[in-house]
Amino acid sequence: MKKTNRRFIVSLILLITLIMMPVSAAIVHLTHGTAASHTWLHLHVVFAVIFTIAGGYHVAYNRRALVNYLLR
Repeated sequence: MKKTNRRFIVSLILLITLIMMPVSAAIVHLTHGTAASHTWLHLHVVFAVIFTIAGGYHVAYNRRALVNYLLR
């Protein structure tokens, strides 16, 4: 797979998880104490793990640009 395609996929995953984390947190808060809140809590944790892993890949794929920004 081309590096550009990987960057796009990682960026898309970051965007989706960035949107879903506050949504799932709000649903957990609104359904506190029910069986649904446990499901959404687990989904929230899954989104957080995916976000963290994708963030690491994002930094790795954009390492050169990040270093250039920091050295200017």
